Amino acid sequence: MKSRAPLALMEQTVMVLVFALAAALCLRAFALADGISRQVESTDRAVLWAESAADTLKARQGDLSRAAAELGGEFDGQRWTVLLDENWQETAGEPAYTLTARPVQTGRPLLGKAQIDVAQKNGESLFSLEVCWQEAKT
Repeated sequence: MKSRAPLALMEQTVMVLVFALAAALCLRAFALADGISRQVESTDRAVLWAESAADTLKARQGDLSRAAAELGGEFDGQRWTVLLDENWQETAGEPAYTLTARPVQTGRPLLGKAQIDVAQKNGESLFSLEVCWQEAKT
């Protein structure tokens, strides 16, 4: 009578290999999910900053210098820029994210418009928002 030990050993080896392959696939899926989660969190934060900038601009009737004084950042005469670090706090150093607001011509009287963009350090856009407001009669 032949021993079945080699067959049992081979079966166990195959089971261990299948388990190892399944574990590797699960680890890869978790790593990918973590990356997606971080990207979604960055996009959410970008939306919040863009909405805050839009609300501030509307409240100041498009005055970018007053909006910069209230929410932070700098106005260079043509556009308002806020530099943000990895934790979405305003920074004077190397930014991880940049919020930029610039006026856009509407061609209509008493209608103001601006384009707000939030981008990553590498220049990749996270979120863009166009905001309009009614200007005061002069």
